[in-house]
Amino acid sequence: MRQGSPAKYLYIVGRGHSGSTIFSMLMNESGNVASEGEIVIGFRPGYEDKRCANGELFSASPFWTKVKSAFERRTNGSFAEGVRFLNQRAYCLHVPGQLLTTSDSRAVREEKRLIEALYDSIAEASDRPVVLDSSKELSVAIFLLRYVPEAKLIHFVRSPFGVADSYVKRVKAAKTFHLFRIRFQVERYYFVPMVTSAMLWSVESLVCELLRLLYPKRVITVHYEDLCAQPIALLERLETFTGLSLTGAKAAAAERRVMQSGHALSANRLMRGEQIAFSPKQGLTRHLTRFDKAIVALCTFPMAMAYGYFGRRALKPSVVMRQLPQ
Repeated sequence: MRQGSPAKYLYIVGRGHSGSTIFSMLMNESGNVASEGEIVIGFRPGYEDKRCANGELFSASPFWTKVKSAFERRTNGSFAEGVRFLNQRAYCLHVPGQLLTTSDSRAVREEKRLIEALYDSIAEASDRPVVLDSSKELSVAIFLLRYVPEAKLIHFVRSPFGVADSYVKRVKAAKTFHLFRIRFQVERYYFVPMVTSAMLWSVESLVCELLRLLYPKRVITVHYEDLCAQPIALLERLETFTGLSLTGAKAAAAERRVMQSGHALSANRLMRGEQIAFSPKQGLTRHLTRFDKAIVALCTFPMAMAYGYFGRRALKPSVVMRQLPQ
C-alpha cells in the first residue's frame, strides 16, 4: 500500500563512496524522476567552467540554461547568487543551526524559497515531476525534513569497510583528503582520513536513524548491499515509500541495460563514462590491511552490528557498475 501522496523531492543522505552514483542513475531510468547527481553540492565555486556528466560544458548546456531561466523567473533573482547561498548552507557546521532555527527565521524562509525554486526548475527543464538530489549533506536533509513537507529522504548505507576501502583508494591516488571543506595533503599515511571517515559513518548513521524514528513516513534506510543482491525488491520498497512508479528503473536493473548519464554537474569518473550498466559482482575490500579493518570495526561497531555488517550483509556484492567496452 502506498504511503499517501507521491513525493515531490527526494534527497539521498549518507556518506560518500557508498554507491549512490549507480543508485541515482538507476532512479533516473524510471522516467518520472530527474536525477541530476549532487545538485546543491555540485554548485561549488568554479562550477560554470565544469563539464556535466554528458560532456557538455555547464555554461553551454541547453538543460542548465533552461534551469537557470526557470529559476530566475521563479525567484526574480540571480541564479549564481541563489545556488551560491544554497551551497554555503549545505555544510556540516550548519547542522546545529538547522536543528535550532524556527520557520519564521529569515534565513530559513530564504533557503526554502531558493531550494524549492531550484528543484522545481530542474523538474520543469527535464519534464519530470520528481527531482532526486544525491548531495548527501546532513544539514540539507534536516532542513528538508523540518521545512519542506513535500520532501522525502533516502538514507543510503554501505558497509563501513566498503566505504573506507573506496575512500582510502581515492586518498592514495590523489594524495589529498578534505575535512570540513579544508584540503589536506597526505603522502604515505592515510590513517587519519580513514579513521575520520569511519567515525563520521557512525555519527551520520546514528543521526539518520534518529530522524527515521522522528519522521517514519518521510525517511527510509536502504542498503547498497541489498541493491546488489535484490535490486527489484529494493526498488519495490521505494515505490511504496515514494508513491512513485519505478518500472523503468526495475527494467534497467533486470536487463542490465546501459543507462543514461544525464546532466549531473558533480559527476564522478564512472558517471562520465559513455556506457554504464548495472552489473552486480562479488568483491571484497582491496585497499585495507587487517589492522585497518580492525580500526574501522572499532570506530563503527555499534551501528555496523545493528545493520548486519558483521553478519548477514558482511559478504554481499560490493561492485555494482561497470563501464562497457567501446
